[in-house]
Amino acid sequence: MIPSILLFLDFGLLGIVFFVYFRRTLRERNKLQGQAEQSVQLQQQVYQIQVLQEIGERIGYSLDTNKIVEIITSSIGTLLDYDTVTYLLFADPESMIFKCHVHNSVPHRFIDEVKNQMLQSISAICGQEVNLANADERITGTILDDHLNSRPESYVNVPIIISDQLLGIINVASSKKYLYGNSQAQVLYSITNQAATAVTKLESVLENEKGRLASTLYSMTDGVFMVDLHNQLQVYNPAVVDLLQLRVVRGKDITMFDIINALAGKVDLRTKIEEAVEKHMPIVISEVYLRDQALELTITPVRDQQGEKRGVSVVLHDITSEKALEKLRQEFTAMMVHELRAPLTAVRWSSDALLKTLADVKAKPDNAKLKESMANISTATINMLELVNDLLDVAKIEAGKFELNEQDYNLVEIVTDQVKIFEAQVAQKHLTLALIAPPNCRVKCDKVRISQVMDNLLSNAIKYTDSGSIEVNVSIEAQSNRAVVAIKDTGVGVTREDLNQLFSKFKQLSSSDRSRKGTGLGLVVSKGIMEAHGGRVWAESAGENLGSTFYFSLPLEK
Repeated sequence: MIPSILLFLDFGLLGIVFFVYFRRTLRERNKLQGQAEQSVQLQQQVYQIQVLQEIGERIGYSLDTNKIVEIITSSIGTLLDYDTVTYLLFADPESMIFKCHVHNSVPHRFIDEVKNQMLQSISAICGQEVNLANADERITGTILDDHLNSRPESYVNVPIIISDQLLGIINVASSKKYLYGNSQAQVLYSITNQAATAVTKLESVLENEKGRLASTLYSMTDGVFMVDLHNQLQVYNPAVVDLLQLRVVRGKDITMFDIINALAGKVDLRTKIEEAVEKHMPIVISEVYLRDQALELTITPVRDQQGEKRGVSVVLHDITSEKALEKLRQEFTAMMVHELRAPLTAVRWSSDALLKTLADVKAKPDNAKLKESMANISTATINMLELVNDLLDVAKIEAGKFELNEQDYNLVEIVTDQVKIFEAQVAQKHLTLALIAPPNCRVKCDKVRISQVMDNLLSNAIKYTDSGSIEVNVSIEAQSNRAVVAIKDTGVGVTREDLNQLFSKFKQLSSSDRSRKGTGLGLVVSKGIMEAHGGRVWAESAGENLGSTFYFSLPLEK
């Protein structure tokens, strides 16, 4: 009896020992299995990170789907066991790509079955048929062996979707059964989706930047266009068409031939472009004249981030106004030299005559000659002083430092005083001078400056009128609450072309007698004075030899 009990106890203890052992073994086995699964997951995560990092480093700002798929497919061997990895890209119907990399030797029919599986997947996903008749088919890797009977027993198809558009499909196939599960497929899906998401975001960023650049380019007044290394026109803005005066057919873009033809005989643009690319330095053509326009061309070679030559950009800058302004400045300088030379010469001659007379102590002084020399010196000095004052006033006006001493005055009294000053000059030329004005017209102004404006306008009227009359009219415009002064003459008049240039400091009238030309600064100063008062000055004329009328207006004192 006791041995039986002992035997029972032994078996019981043995059972307990085995239970504990198997439980521990099962727990360790589960632990090892869990560690193995974690290791696989970690391996998959590392693979994902490596592939995405490689995509980021290699594609940069490229949207080349082929390059991205190449990176993914070339690295699959680090994660999966496979015989073939294949991708099909059909974003562009005219350049479809079917590429299969063979890792383990398979027969041709193996690849044919893979191709059919991929086409069926595409049809199931988007319901469209893909014709591979014109596709670029490439097979790389191990040599195919048609003696083998292997066929794709396990495979995974992963769609390539970028910006919600199916661009292709990736296939991983093996002759082994039950090789790929959900985890492997999920990793491929995850990598492809993340890469597609990154490209979609990049595409959006580039489209936004492209839109901004296009807006900037199209709004530029300078003409800008770019050509590639084969002289093919890549992009241009409307200013190119306008500046080169190209004929554009509706619905058609201009070509590089249009641009070259427009510049034919003026500049050999093709040679200059080749020179800029070869020397890798900008080339500036300072002056190219087309009809009534002057253009400056800047030809700059373009390289990408890797330093590779991409083409040339050409900027057309319209320098017509700059050239015209430069010409006006030269004319103004010549005019000022002439205007200053005359009084300085008079001062010199009169001074020499005066000194010669005074040096001859034996001769009796000729008071008439002395008086004439002194008068000439005085007149010439006054003329030079007036010219210098006009120049200083123009400089102050342009610098915004023109100051007024405004007080309440009767404008009629200021005008009347100026008219009296010029009565002697009018009588000397046998002209009639009339003043029409109300008894009182109160304005707030700088009396000295308004007198200066009257002096400029009246002296011009007398200078350019040889016969007839000069009429000064002061009136009040109740509607605009302004006083208007008009100086009307029967002189040489002003052409329509010259009316727009009367108040330019760099322009003399082409229609007037050259012997009566002045600097024209008086009108420029008058314009600045009136604008500083909140008024304006302008002129009207029926044409050459039909007289003219100059006006200025001032706000009435409230």
